Amino acid sequence: MNRLRAAALVAAAGAFVALILASGRLPVFSFDPDVIVSMALGVALVGVMIGAVVAGRPTQRAMLTLAGAGLAAAVLGSVLDVVPLADLGKVAVGAGLGYWLGTSLAQLTADTRVIALLAVLVGALDTASVFLPQGPTHLLLTKAPQTIPYFVIAFPTIGYSVREAYSALGTTDLLFFTLYLAAALGYRLRWRLTLVAMVASFVATVALAVWTRALPALPLLSAAFLGVNADLLLERRRPPVT
Repeated sequence: MNRLRAAALVAAAGAFVALILASGRLPVFSFDPDVIVSMALGVALVGVMIGAVVAGRPTQRAMLTLAGAGLAAAVLGSVLDVVPLADLGKVAVGAGLGYWLGTSLAQLTADTRVIALLAVLVGALDTASVFLPQGPTHLLLTKAPQTIPYFVIAFPTIGYSVREAYSALGTTDLLFFTLYLAAALGYRLRWRLTLVAMVASFVATVALAVWTRALPALPLLSAAFLGVNADLLLERRRPPVT
């Protein structure tokens, strides 16, 4: 990783921690816009962190090591109730595993139809998981909501401490965020535009959820990945072997 990317990573991580620690001392404004702005800021910082790491094209082994270290940090942060440590650990877990999976897929096959099909399936399965009565996410939300903080990255609502009000993004959401970003690099797609579009998709999902109900993040994330790369995915697909 070059110095510029390293500086961006450190700055974004520092700002993310500062946001969590100082949020409760910031001015409060109208709650609905507050949630959206807070989520946009938090997700943008996470996007910078992940983008800075992935753009350096680290080895898969290094990212798996990062995921292992992140898991340890997430567990320790949860046990000690240190939210910034737990959050950064979960970001590292999602980024590390997602990068490994995304680069592995690009190395396994050059057929872009595979990643396109995966994106469609991921969006559909996440929708079913949230909305179907027996879906894993639906059951978690309705039957065991007290366990949710262990599986999500918490973005404090500006003006409130992270324990008073927060919006959340699942660790698995960040896994697929990084998987798509790594795949965009591996398949020579528009990875920078993909990064921006996926950050925007998370914010859009939260904005819709504010006025409706809890929504799955992966359908819009998958749509963002497919939307900005549709022409390249079609152009670079391989014909079936006959």
